[in-house]
Amino acid sequence: MKNIVISMPMDEKAQNAIISKLKKVDWLKEANLEFVHVFKEESYPYMAPPILYPDQEQKIEIRKTIKQIFDGLISDFPHAKSECIFHSNPKEGMIDHLKENKTQLVIVYTKEKHGLRDYFHSSFTEHLIKHAPCDVLTIR
Repeated sequence: MKNIVISMPMDEKAQNAIISKLKKVDWLKEANLEFVHVFKEESYPYMAPPILYPDQEQKIEIRKTIKQIFDGLISDFPHAKSECIFHSNPKEGMIDHLKENKTQLVIVYTKEKHGLRDYFHSSFTEHLIKHAPCDVLTIR
């Protein structure tokens, strides 16, 4: 079975678009799917005392919440699981996860770029296309 990671945003509209498109792909039902969200860790070393967000208790709650959301979305996929990763750089966190799990394909949702800010801002999808250790399938 192929190991496939689906990069999941926390935007409900995007999640629903991803799931509706994936349901149309029959060969995904036979793959090991992992729905992954990388949550950005923030460090505030100059605070007194230094702060890391989220802290361990918050991570537990965030993981629990994301698992509940994803489990509700992925019930149509028999070999699916969900994962929430914490990393200071979500783009690199996803690349690390793909390498560690010997992923064969990553599926990522992309939006059209609008405006000057989006034109100069490197997107998560573009980063995966350039740096992922596996094939990248983008859906819109």
